[in-house]
Amino acid sequence: MRTVLLASTALIMSSVSAHAAQAQAQGQPAAGPEASATADSGIGEIIVTAQRREESLQKAGLAIDAVKGSDLLERGIANAGEMTKAVPSLSIPLPGGNVASIFIRGVGNITTSSYNDPAVTPSYDGVVLGRGGGLLGAAFYDLSRVEVLKGPQGILYGRNATGGAVNIIPARPEIGKNSMGFNVAFGNYDAVDADAHVNLGVSENSALRLGAAYSTRDGYNRDGTDDVKRGSLRAQFLVEPSSDLSIRVGADYTHLGGRGAGGTYIGGFIPGASGYTFVPSGLDASEGFNTPNANAFRQQNLGAPAFGFLSAMNRDQSQDSTYWGVNAEFNWKTSLGKVTVIPAYRESVDHSFFYGPAFNIANTNEKAKQASLEARLAGSAGMFDYVLGAFYYNEKINALNQYNQEFVLPLQAYKQKTESYAAFGQLTAHVTDSFRLIGGARYTHDKKSIDGLINNFITFCGGLPPALLTPPASFGAGCAVPGNMPHFPNFLTTGDTINWLVSNGWIAANSTDQPGYQVFPLNNGVGAILKTYNPVVDTQGYSRVTWKASAEYDVTPDNLLYATVETGYRAGGLQMTESKTTYKPEFITAYTIGSKNRFFNNRVQLNLEGFIWKYRDQQITYFTVDTSGTLISSNENAGKATIKGFDVDLVVKPMATTTLSAKVQYLDSKYDDLHLFTAAPRDNFGCPFTLTGAVAGGAPVKDFNCSGNPLLFSPKWTVNLGAEQVVPLSDALELVANVDTAWRDSQWGAFEYLDFERIPAYWTTDASLTLRKPGGAWSLTGYVRNIENKRRNLAPQASPLGVAVGHFSAPRTYGLRLSGNF
Repeated sequence: MRTVLLASTALIMSSVSAHAAQAQAQGQPAAGPEASATADSGIGEIIVTAQRREESLQKAGLAIDAVKGSDLLERGIANAGEMTKAVPSLSIPLPGGNVASIFIRGVGNITTSSYNDPAVTPSYDGVVLGRGGGLLGAAFYDLSRVEVLKGPQGILYGRNATGGAVNIIPARPEIGKNSMGFNVAFGNYDAVDADAHVNLGVSENSALRLGAAYSTRDGYNRDGTDDVKRGSLRAQFLVEPSSDLSIRVGADYTHLGGRGAGGTYIGGFIPGASGYTFVPSGLDASEGFNTPNANAFRQQNLGAPAFGFLSAMNRDQSQDSTYWGVNAEFNWKTSLGKVTVIPAYRESVDHSFFYGPAFNIANTNEKAKQASLEARLAGSAGMFDYVLGAFYYNEKINALNQYNQEFVLPLQAYKQKTESYAAFGQLTAHVTDSFRLIGGARYTHDKKSIDGLINNFITFCGGLPPALLTPPASFGAGCAVPGNMPHFPNFLTTGDTINWLVSNGWIAANSTDQPGYQVFPLNNGVGAILKTYNPVVDTQGYSRVTWKASAEYDVTPDNLLYATVETGYRAGGLQMTESKTTYKPEFITAYTIGSKNRFFNNRVQLNLEGFIWKYRDQQITYFTVDTSGTLISSNENAGKATIKGFDVDLVVKPMATTTLSAKVQYLDSKYDDLHLFTAAPRDNFGCPFTLTGAVAGGAPVKDFNCSGNPLLFSPKWTVNLGAEQVVPLSDALELVANVDTAWRDSQWGAFEYLDFERIPAYWTTDASLTLRKPGGAWSLTGYVRNIENKRRNLAPQASPLGVAVGHFSAPRTYGLRLSGNF
C-alpha cells in the first residue's frame, strides 16, 4: 500500500514539474503565486460556513472536508453512506432508516434505537438532527455542498458532536435569477433516479427555489431487499427587504418505502464444551434473509432459551417512513455585528417491519418531534472577531416496538423526552496581520426522561432457569421436536400475545394478562413461558463545559499553518433495558496540527493534518444479557481509547483540462481499556475472559478483556485516488472522463471481534464518460460503479439468535444520466 501511495504521489508531482518546464520552454512564466490564471484556470475554491462565517476551505484553520453539489453528482454520491468515496475518514455502515450509524476515525456508535444520540452530529440546512438517518439518505439533490468536520465540535456545533459533524447544505434561492435544472438517470436493477429544481426571481428583492427528487430501484438481494423507493420535495423562499436584513424560509418532505436494507446469513455458531464452532452458511452476498435457501439454513439453527429449531421468516420486510420539517434563517446586520436566528421544527414517523440481526421479525412504530432554536451574534471589535450564541433543543419520541426472536418476544412501549440548552462563544485575536489566536467555550445542559414498559415473553425448555425457579429445572427432552415449542408471532401488546397462546392451545384457557411477572406452563409439559414486567421510568441531567484553543499563521497568502486543542462531550442517556437503564456521558480531547497550501498559481493543493485523540467512556452498543438472562441490546461505556494518525490531501491541475487527486489517511486506533460483560447464551466473543462471580439467568457472567483491539470502522490505511480529463471536441462539445478508486484497509465492524466481523481490505473503482456542452447547459453521462463487482460485508453482526449475518455493499451498477441547466 505504501508503495502504491508513493508511486501515485510521484506521478502527480512529476506531471506538475513537466508542465512548468514546458511553460518556461515556450517563453511563458512558470506557474507560481504571481502568475495569472485567468486564461488557464487552476483549482477552484470551495466556500464553507463551518465556522459560522463564509470563508474559503483553504482559509479555514480546522480539520474539514467539503464536496460541492456538482461534484457529488459527477461521482455518483447519492446519499451520505457513499460520502466515504470523497471523505476517507468517514464511515456510515448502515445508511437510511430513522437512525444513522456514523463514524469518523472510529468515533461513533452502532445502534437501531432511537433513544441513542449519534456521536457524529448530522445537520441539514443549519439545523441539528437528532435522528438523521432517513434525511441523510434522501437529501442529496440540488445541494450547494456537504461539509464533514473531523473531530469534536465542542463550541459552534456542540451538542453531542464528539466525533464530528456532517452538514448537508442545499442550494439557496438566488435573487434576480430565473433558472431551472434537471438530472434523470436510468440504470441496471431497473434504477430510475430523477431530480429537478427551479429558481424564480419573484421580485427585485425576493426569490423562490423549488426542488424534487424521486428514486426507485429493484433490490440487490434475491428477497427484494436493498432496494430503493424514495420521494422528496423541498421549497425555500428568500426575501431581502434591505441590505441589512434577509429572511429565508424552507420546508422539506421525504417518504421512504420499499423493502429497505437487507442482509445475508454468513454462518451459524454451535456451542460446545470448548467454545463455539462456526459453520458457514454456503450462501452468497445477494441471497437475503427471506428466500427458500436462506430459510432452509435458518431452520437448521437452534434458538435459545427454548432450544427449538428456528422457523422460516413469517413475513416480508417493509419500510414506511416519513420525514418533514420547516426551518427559517434570519440575518440582520447591526452595529454590533450580524445577528442570525434559526428556528426549526422537524418530525419523523416510522412504521416498518425489518429482519434486524436475523430476527423474525421486528416492527417499529415511532414518532419523533424535534424543535430547536439557535441565535448567534458575529462581529468585530478592534483586533478581535467574536461569535456569541445560544441554543435550545427539545425532542419527544413515542414508540411501540417489538423484536421477535421466535422464542423471545420483547415488547417495548415508551415515551422519551430530551431537552438541551447551551451558551457558547468564540473569540479570535488578530495578533498580527498573519497570526491569530482563537479561544472558545460552550456550556451544555441536557435533561432526559423516559417513561416506558418492557414486557418480554420468554419460552424456556423444561421449565424456568435456576434464578427464577426452585428447585432448578433441567431442560427436558423433546425441545427441538418440531411443533413442541411455540414460535411467537408479531404482536405489539401482551394481551394479543396471550390470547394467541390460549387460542392455539399452548397455555391454559383461563390465562389472562396481569400486571407483574407471570409464568405460563405449556400444556404439552415440555416447557414454560415467562412474561416479564419492567417499568422504566427515570430522569437524568448532564452538564459540561467544552473548550477550544487554537493558533493560525499565514506563512504566505496561500500557505496556512494551524494547531488546535478541542474537547467534546456527548450526554449520557436512558434506555429500554431491564437492568441497565442508564449510561454515562462520553468525552474526547483532540490535538490537531495542520497545514493548507496552494502552489504553482493554484495548480497544486497540498493539505496536511496530524492528530491525536484521547477518548474516554465511549458509548458503545452490543448484545449482552440482563440479570434475568434475557438478551438485550445495551448501551455501555467503554474505558479509554487513543486515536492518532495523519491525513494527506493532494490535488494537482497540471493543465486546465486535467485534474488529479489523492487523499490518504493513516489511522492508528486502540482501546486502552475495553471490557465487555455477558453470560451464556450470549458469550461468544473473540477476547480472553475471566469470571466475575456474578450470575445472570443462572449462568456465570464473563468479563471479556478486549483492550488492545482497534476501534470499529477505523482502517489503518485509507486511500482515495481520482483523475479527470477534459477533451475539447469543438467549440460546442467536450468529452470528460473520470476515474475514482478507493482503498480501505482491513477493519473491524462489531464489538464481538469474531473472525467474520473483520472486514477485509478492498478496492472500489468508479468511472464515467460525459459528453457535454461547455458551461454545463446539458450533458450526457455513462457511468459504472464498483467495477470490481465485489459486494463487501460493511456491517457484520453477531445475531443474538446464534448466527452470523452480513450487510453488503452494492454490486456493480451502471447506467446513463441526462442533465440540463437553463
